Amino acid sequence: MLTVDKLTAGYVTDVDILHDVSLEVPEGQIVAVIGPNGAGKSTLLRAICGFLPLKQGDVHYRNQRLTGLPSSHMVNLGISYLPQERTVFSALNVERNLRLGGWSMRHDKARLQQALDRVYGQFPLLFERRKSKAGDLSGGMQKMLEVARGLISEPQLLVVDEPSVGLAPIIAKEIYTILHQLREQRFTILLVDQNVREAVALADHIYVLELGRNSADGSRQAFETNLHAMIKDWLQI
Repeated sequence: MLTVDKLTAGYVTDVDILHDVSLEVPEGQIVAVIGPNGAGKSTLLRAICGFLPLKQGDVHYRNQRLTGLPSSHMVNLGISYLPQERTVFSALNVERNLRLGGWSMRHDKARLQQALDRVYGQFPLLFERRKSKAGDLSGGMQKMLEVARGLISEPQLLVVDEPSVGLAPIIAKEIYTILHQLREQRFTILLVDQNVREAVALADHIYVLELGRNSADGSRQAFETNLHAMIKDWLQI
């Protein structure tokens, strides 16, 4: 579904963060990218989703070349990007935030309402707080709202950056429960996560990124067999 081929990118003209990075995300699978802080994981997702221009390499989605397309086109192609940073509209209530996530359905009220009902079923706590301002929610609830807003547009590919960072353990557990449910539904997800054990347990295939380069990759089974040794060796923790 998604193919990244020898991607090189950076924030400064003469300084590259990513060097010849390649990966593949098959349809219906979850692919995780793990690595130490500063490895370029979040930068990789920004480059894939069009928020950072590529210096070299290509990105293809469903046989369509994404390289050079603006990030605003991604939703129309069925790609939903959930960044690490908080992106809720604090002054708007929960439901207004969700409706903005379903902007592409705004002319089909019945479909939008069905999508709202679906995400409320997945996130009952958001239904209870649907009239509350997003800015009044806890950090964990705001992250939950971001995930729900990313799902309301019925994306074909979900790109998730650090879903548990900064969250209380009980909220992080709820986020991972939702991701596991999406896995059972054969959702296609590209995930960057600092929680290595959760990422490995969730993913079908794992890539290790170090200093902006591919370091290793393998199946969940391969990583689970020697997880402790791999973490110690590759991530130096």
